[in-house]
Amino acid sequence: MRGKVIIVSGGESTDAAFFNSQAGKRDDCLIICCDGGSRHLKSWGIKPDVIIGDMDSIDAALLAYYDSENIKIIKYPANKDFTDTELALDYALEVKPEKIYIWCALGGRMDHTLSNIFLLFKGRERGIQTVLIDPFCEIFLADNETHFTGDTGKTVSLLSLSPEVTGITLSGFLYPLENENLKMGESRGISNRIRDNDACIRFANGKLLVIKYQNKDRFPEAV
Repeated sequence: MRGKVIIVSGGESTDAAFFNSQAGKRDDCLIICCDGGSRHLKSWGIKPDVIIGDMDSIDAALLAYYDSENIKIIKYPANKDFTDTELALDYALEVKPEKIYIWCALGGRMDHTLSNIFLLFKGRERGIQTVLIDPFCEIFLADNETHFTGDTGKTVSLLSLSPEVTGITLSGFLYPLENENLKMGESRGISNRIRDNDACIRFANGKLLVIKYQNKDRFPEAV
């Protein structure tokens, strides 16, 4: 069992310094690269452990280099049924890590971004915490009790990914809730703020998506 797996997808990139600051020690970390993510890792000077995809988005010379370095390459036909990111996630789930981080999976094509968000359900079904991450935010499905420590001042948004999320209680937030419900399509959960050093989300039933921004008052549209 690996401690964590990092998947690098082919969406909008981040910088190497931020990637490394978040990844931490990689001794116990498996790095899986979708073929389109190879350009990101190359620019960061990092070698993947595994490359997965139909290899339509990776330079032939770079692919040959990785092959010569004995990096595991798993090639799928171009007319496959699933995205490279989903194939990479399936591989990661079989490793049975404690946690999976998916990088470069946001921005760019909206259909891919939405698909990647819904991939979080796969991790949940297998009992493995799965997080989409970029320099601005982390996106994940909340547990029935989710705690935040040391995130005072950060913006958190909540969205229902089921017809209704029931029994929501927010403590330590600027806008608290007590046993409230949130329906799919409602914007009521957008742009709350963590008020206390220890904050918590609790709910009874449903699928609750959490978007937690990395830094206070720093959003993509302001960059």
